[in-house]
Amino acid sequence: MAPHSLPVIDPHRSEFGFARTACACADCTRSCRHVPGYLVPADLERLRTGSAPGEDLVTWAQHSLLASPGALVMQRGRLGRIPTLVPARGPEGACLFLTGDGRCSVHATAPFGCAYFDSHMPGAEADRRSRRGLQAVLATWQTGDLYARLWLALHRAGLRAPAPEVCRQRLRNDRGPDKPP
Repeated sequence: MAPHSLPVIDPHRSEFGFARTACACADCTRSCRHVPGYLVPADLERLRTGSAPGEDLVTWAQHSLLASPGALVMQRGRLGRIPTLVPARGPEGACLFLTGDGRCSVHATAPFGCAYFDSHMPGAEADRRSRRGLQAVLATWQTGDLYARLWLALHRAGLRAPAPEVCRQRLRNDRGPDKPP
């Protein structure tokens, strides 16, 4: 079976002023098997349209997304979480959109937490991007927008992802003790 090519990426797509990354090396796709990236509010319609055109957003979310407890962050001197939506997982924990041959079926419309990060990026840059995305998610919680309402519905339905730190530990275990995270 010949590997399929990745969908064409819009070279003009950016989010929060960040340029899209496009690496699909084995190290980058290892994250897809353990820590699928989180969605920002702008991802919902684009990802739904790209993966299930014409399907109702709530119905699509129920089989395509999970409610993650979200990243641990310091807010006003206290440790807390910003709950996020993440792609649903297969039985082994891999992203629902990761194909059997290790390719992303939604590469062109991938969520912010995937499309704007790669394993070669310096940690400070990844942190800067993550902070900006989480600010957008936090804003939806403060206003009760659709993103927050979808998270609540998925959480109530028991459609929950493991905490990001648990997923990152699985990723570290996959890399082995001599490899950096």
